[in-house]
Amino acid sequence: MSGLPPLEGRPGAPPPVDRPGPPPHAGEPAAAEAPRPKLRSRDLARASTRSLYIQAFFTPDRMQGIGFLFSLLPVLDRLYAGEERAAAMRRHAGYFNTHPVLSGHVLGAVARLEERRARGEDVPAERIEAIKRGLASPLAALGDPLFWVTLRPLSGLVGVLALGLVPGAGPPAPDIRVLVCPFVVLLTYNAVAVPFRATGVARGYARAEQPLELVRSLRLAEWRRFLERSGAFVWGAVAALVIAMLAESLSHTRPGGAAHVLPLLAGAVAALGVLGRWPGRLVEAALAAVALAALLSLPF
Repeated sequence: MSGLPPLEGRPGAPPPVDRPGPPPHAGEPAAAEAPRPKLRSRDLARASTRSLYIQAFFTPDRMQGIGFLFSLLPVLDRLYAGEERAAAMRRHAGYFNTHPVLSGHVLGAVARLEERRARGEDVPAERIEAIKRGLASPLAALGDPLFWVTLRPLSGLVGVLALGLVPGAGPPAPDIRVLVCPFVVLLTYNAVAVPFRATGVARGYARAEQPLELVRSLRLAEWRRFLERSGAFVWGAVAALVIAMLAESLSHTRPGGAAHVLPLLAGAVAALGVLGRWPGRLVEAALAAVALAALLSLPF
């Protein structure tokens, strides 16, 4: 009998029955699930740094779309692999357009939603795209008047004012004023723009589920009003400084220098009071300040 084949191998024998293995011992952990991806601070920092180049990939059909994908790649590399990563790249390679300084806020919000999607939460791709476009439009509508229409001309005026206030060097030495104006222009513009760029991704990530509150928290309209008033004042100060220089160059009989500049600048300061009663008429207020400065400079 010992030479017979086992029962399972005989013709007509019933199929073998799967026998479960021994149960796990009490307290023994079950097989651990694969760890779900989670974004790190350095992933968000890399996305923030790449957003500085979002305009470098500008195309007429997709606008900043390729640049947005380039900025988001560190996030997608962390969250997805294989076909899922390719699908996410295709989703974010389409049309996108917002103000480049404020693009980090959209990047942060999209990064948070993609992280939730990769971790198995119910976040459809349509919702991510809707929040992405819903943030891009108001940020562009508020950012263009703030940075292009208001801050950029103000920076130029501050540079010209600094150029006029810095004393010139003697003939043997080089005139450093040629470097003062562009340096002050860049410093003034980036003093406002860089904080928005540096904190954009983090703020967007923190408020991804509240896009309306995210836009309100930036207070872009308040920033614009403040910079408009500052621009009117600086415009009046530049005009007053020009009038002072002309008055001194045309008159050698009266004392010049600060005796002319101070009353002229006092007239420019009066623009602040005019702006409080004449909102929305910045150019007229600046012209009124220059006219007042010219009257104060006349000898009586």
